[in-house]
Amino acid sequence: MDAFEAAHNGDLAAVRAALDAGSDAGAVDEQGWSLLHRAAMGAEADPVRAAAVLAALLDAGAPVEHPGGDGRTALYLAAEFSQSPEAVELLIARGAEPDITDGHGNHITVNAWVPEVAALLAAAAGIEPPAPDEEAPAPERKLSRAQWREARKRIGKVLDGLDAAGFVALAGAGTTQSDGFDDCSDAAERRGHGPDGLVGFCYYTRQDAERARETGRLFLAFWGAPDGSTRKMKQAGELVAGAFREAGFRVDWDGTGDRRPSVHLAG
Repeated sequence: MDAFEAAHNGDLAAVRAALDAGSDAGAVDEQGWSLLHRAAMGAEADPVRAAAVLAALLDAGAPVEHPGGDGRTALYLAAEFSQSPEAVELLIARGAEPDITDGHGNHITVNAWVPEVAALLAAAAGIEPPAPDEEAPAPERKLSRAQWREARKRIGKVLDGLDAAGFVALAGAGTTQSDGFDDCSDAAERRGHGPDGLVGFCYYTRQDAERARETGRLFLAFWGAPDGSTRKMKQAGELVAGAFREAGFRVDWDGTGDRRPSVHLAG
């Protein structure tokens, strides 16, 4: 196991052994991610173990603000991948800047996985926390495997229709909203969508899919081409919400680009 794998796995003993053997705490892999970035990504599996590895790397001299392959810092990734605050708290305490955005202008608080982490970051940055998504349905709305399989088929047909209408529409795009946006951007480039031929993006992430299985409600991400302006976001959102409603889904959406449409899957 090399140092990058050990950092991602939250293996503190292996990370310390690698550092003791001469590994550079500031090393960067071929994708541009540092050991600190890899440890932050590991927060998805275990935020507490990730925080311990992050602390060891910082103690060894890892730069807390190093931009990764796409410009995101370790704190940005920790917020994306953490379901509890340990890793995020550690990085902020060690000097990480909390008032940051990614390359698409998404503020770290908006892209945080859970409200608790978003609120922590907002307080550290001195800004208002993002408006939460609508409250999830009661646990008894959890979908069975068969229900989720059927829902995915129906959702897939809607996404196919949006794709044919000029959207890049993806299911299970990345883990976080930022990852999903990157996947859509890559897909648009592969398909040769020019500025005039692209209506926008519509997608849901793997995190969204997991939440939908548990709650019976799927939150969609969308973006209006070419610039994500208020007008283009509203137009794209209306097309997305309309397509799902036409397919028989109940959709909750406030009509703005600041909130994600919520598609009811269970009844």
